[in-house]
Amino acid sequence: MPDPTRATLSATQTPALFGASPYLTRWMLLRHFIHGDPIDGPEHNRMDWGKRMQPLLLAQAAEDLHLEVRPNADNTYVRRGLLGCTRDAEIICPDRGPGSLETKCVFSYDVWMQAWNSGKSLPKQNEIQLQQQMMVGDGKQAHGWGVIAVWLCGEMKYFERKPIPELWEAIELEAEKFFGDVEAKREGEPFGDPVEAPLLAKVFPLKVGTLVDFRTHPQARELAEQVRLMDYHASERKAHAKGEDGIKAKIKAMMGDAEEAAFLYGIKVRAKQVSRASYTVKPTTFTTLDAYVPDDAQMIEDSPIASILAGG
Repeated sequence: MPDPTRATLSATQTPALFGASPYLTRWMLLRHFIHGDPIDGPEHNRMDWGKRMQPLLLAQAAEDLHLEVRPNADNTYVRRGLLGCTRDAEIICPDRGPGSLETKCVFSYDVWMQAWNSGKSLPKQNEIQLQQQMMVGDGKQAHGWGVIAVWLCGEMKYFERKPIPELWEAIELEAEKFFGDVEAKREGEPFGDPVEAPLLAKVFPLKVGTLVDFRTHPQARELAEQVRLMDYHASERKAHAKGEDGIKAKIKAMMGDAEEAAFLYGIKVRAKQVSRASYTVKPTTFTTLDAYVPDDAQMIEDSPIASILAGG
């Protein structure tokens, strides 16, 4: 749970400052802190099950580790300086004192092998999250250790962590920079990450009849090739939807509120705002991008799309 006063960065928000969050970017965080833009993603079944299972995992951790576990039953948010956290629990060791305990649920061995490196290393965002919880401690004194307890398809896995001084220093430094930008209202530019797409649609409502020209952009050739690649992905949608969405988010971020963009070789992108009726889902308004790539558009020989079409 983030800080409702927006006076501190929560442990789940800070990974975005390092480009490590799968849910947020630094630009999204700045929009939230400066303008109050909502950034919470929709809840889903796995998130719901994770919350339901948390008390069971904490109880199992206490039994397996033979230590006292004090659950954060009322979701208390603890602040220390510019940082804060809503930890799952404190874990008490007679020799080391209190530590931070975080639980995670992994419902797929594919995720375990890829994101968790088959248990050999932590996902970067989880490392940052726990390290910040340890930094915050009880609000006055930091915790000297912490544990991530992972439920993996019916098995419990444990990762004990010690403070990483270099990371603690980096977190404090990035937090100071972040709140400096918040105070100065420097939200910066979007990163063009797919996760930003819903917020981009709200921040840049379409202005019909406007054109932004990228033909003189310093990266004009590269951008034109990316739009061509977006068009290729669209034609191979099932296999390439992820690639298409990534480029669309980048181009939308660069277009801002313009309806049309022009690129080298006659390539154009037009934005359309679409409203979805409320039947089985909540009514929403979003922006779509359609690419037009002339058949005779020049192709850069070493471009990604040239390699793909050549079978390379």
